[in-house]
Amino acid sequence: MIVRADGTYVDANAPALDLLGMTLADLRAAKPGQFSAEPQDPAASAALLEQWASAGPSDLAGETTIVRPDGGLRRVRFVITRRNDDEYAVILDPLPRSATEETVVFTAGDVLAEWRAAERRLEAVPANSPEWQATRTQIDQLRDRYQRLFEARRGV
Repeated sequence: MIVRADGTYVDANAPALDLLGMTLADLRAAKPGQFSAEPQDPAASAALLEQWASAGPSDLAGETTIVRPDGGLRRVRFVITRRNDDEYAVILDPLPRSATEETVVFTAGDVLAEWRAAERRLEAVPANSPEWQATRTQIDQLRDRYQRLFEARRGV
C-alpha cells in the first residue's frame, strides 16, 4: 500500500485490502495509525523516524501486529520503502505467528551489520564449541531475516 508521510493512506492492492479487511474507500478514510495494535507513543515514533533518517537510504522492516476494523489481530512482516519525499510504499506479509509478540523494527543495514559482526565472532571462537554453535545459529537467523526482508520487498 502507499502511505503519505503524514500517515494518511493513498492506495493499496487487493491482497493488502483483504489482509486489512476493508475496501480502498475505507482505507483512504482511515486515520493514521488506525491499524496499530499497540498504543502510539509520539516520542518513540519521532525517535524511530530520526534513527531511520540517520541510517541513510535503507528500508525499514520488521514484524508487528495489526488490528483490523472487525477487531481481529494479524501478525505481519512489513517493509517500508521511501518512494519520494511525501510517500512510502508499505509491503505487508501475513505471518502464522502469535499476534501477541512484540513489534520488532530494523533496517537492512542493521541486519547486515549484525550478520558481519557474527561472522567475525565465528572466526574467533573454537570450532564446534557452544559459542561457535550459538553464533552459527545467529548467522543463520540473520541470513533468513535479510532474505525475508527482500522477499517481502519484491512481493514474494
